[in-house]
Amino acid sequence: MDWAKQGDGLGVDGVVDAAGISATLKTAMQIVRPAGWISKVGWGQQPMDFSLDPIVAKNVRLQGSFSHNWPIWERVLRLLGTGKLDVQPIVGGIWPIAEWHEAFEKMHSGAIAKAVLKP
Repeated sequence: MDWAKQGDGLGVDGVVDAAGISATLKTAMQIVRPAGWISKVGWGQQPMDFSLDPIVAKNVRLQGSFSHNWPIWERVLRLLGTGKLDVQPIVGGIWPIAEWHEAFEKMHSGAIAKAVLKP
């Protein structure tokens, strides 16, 4: 996660966590800068086994967001469009839409975090 400390070394301004697993919040807390923000869009079935104290220590704003909240999707799309958000590390594969069932099974089994479907 050295990339998150580039620039002034304090971390990234904000994190959009839409991975769908609880453990990614821990990573988000590690890479966000003091007085930054985390928007938790995806949620997971597994309970968290770590402290939320770093949010308090860094004065980080944590916001939950239902995935169908349009302003959050606009922000994510803008970040994707500008290249400031790289989702490649969480994408477990790309499937043709006709093979959606296989992609969903891989996510359901926990083998991957995210699948991309293409026409």
